[in-house]
Amino acid sequence: MIFTTLEFKKGGSYPSYLEAVGLMKKYRFLVVFLIFIMVFSSAVSGGTKDSSDKIYEKFQPFFQALQYIISEYYQKDINVDSLVNESIRGLVRGLGDPFSHYFDPQESVEMSIQTKAEYGGLGIEVTYTHNGFLKVISPMDDTPAFYAGIKPGDIIITIDASPVDQMTYLEAVNRLRGKSGTKVTIEVLRKGNRQPLKFTITRKVIKLKTVKYTIIPTDLGNVGYVRLTQFSGPTASDLARELKVLYAQDIKGIILDLRNNPGGLLSSAIDVASDFIDVGNVIVSVKDRNGYEDTYRSHGNSYPDLPMVVLVNGGSASAAEIVSGALKDHHIATLVGEKTFGKGSVQSPIKLSNGGEIWLTVAHYFTPSGKDIHGKGIMPDVVVHQTEEATQTATSVENAKAIEEGRNLTSEKANVDLKTDIQLRKALDILKEKISHTQKDAA
Repeated sequence: MIFTTLEFKKGGSYPSYLEAVGLMKKYRFLVVFLIFIMVFSSAVSGGTKDSSDKIYEKFQPFFQALQYIISEYYQKDINVDSLVNESIRGLVRGLGDPFSHYFDPQESVEMSIQTKAEYGGLGIEVTYTHNGFLKVISPMDDTPAFYAGIKPGDIIITIDASPVDQMTYLEAVNRLRGKSGTKVTIEVLRKGNRQPLKFTITRKVIKLKTVKYTIIPTDLGNVGYVRLTQFSGPTASDLARELKVLYAQDIKGIILDLRNNPGGLLSSAIDVASDFIDVGNVIVSVKDRNGYEDTYRSHGNSYPDLPMVVLVNGGSASAAEIVSGALKDHHIATLVGEKTFGKGSVQSPIKLSNGGEIWLTVAHYFTPSGKDIHGKGIMPDVVVHQTEEATQTATSVENAKAIEEGRNLTSEKANVDLKTDIQLRKALDILKEKISHTQKDAA
């Protein structure tokens, strides 16, 4: 997903004005939502009266249904927040665009954590169990949960004495989070223990690492391996710092692993690509529905050019495709793996008065060679499919891999397995060929 920002022009007149005002006076808690619907309709129509009237007319059944729910529904205590959230969710879903979404206030907090890559909490990756509890996938390295002794498989049954199965998933997660320095007490069920275990843990700022790196020794010298898990706020600065570490170890080439990277911030993708593309060269162009085009260029490459290979697959999407597409079009890197996902659209977050956000597709992006890859993806230079044997091996150790990945969310260490990862092995072979040619040319 590519994230950017946008402002809508507001305008137009309200439909059935007297009726709307009557509803506002009687049900003041619905005012903001009604205004949102009207403003949204005006924005979509461009604010012209004729087209606005047609949209308002189409929305009359909605207002009628809302009026009947408020006045006739058997239960008087209606969860208005739920009505608002589900109505907006349905409105956006009606676009038929799988990349436009509505995030309610709690979900917006989750999105903020993803883009900022940090939060106050314990440092555990959890999942929801079938009976409504939280199961620990793994404590993250060097976090309060890790040092407190929380283990993979622990079932969290209470948070500050409140039963977890009486909360929603996000409610439970939000209770675990909090300001750094505050305490939270949890009870967990652990296999082999008859009684629940109680832990009182002090929260701290958890910083998620989206850049992992390591050195792969070869007979031609050290190769730097870098994996980006997503494009968050700190990704570019973390990458710059770790590239300095790798270059200090006299690496002869770089493997950039963008497999299963779902994307993230457009600004982060521009900054990451700039580390490898000379100043002024086009990284990506973004074009909106009115044909307005904005071109983003490299800020400048701060590092010596080295032979490079980029790993991609069907899970490489959006910002990951911007970076891989730019590196391919400028002939900086050889792409190895499988065709990318093909998400070439830009989503703009628009904050609503209830704390929720709508993320609307507002533009498509184009690679430096002018390709719109939306729905098509990027074909690598060298196609390498995972073998059935490798897939079965990965499936058989899925739980162990999930635990390892959970631990590494706060770690900069990258784990590589040349024995089972045939795509990485092929990438290394291609990179060694490029290094060999470079060394011969230098001689």
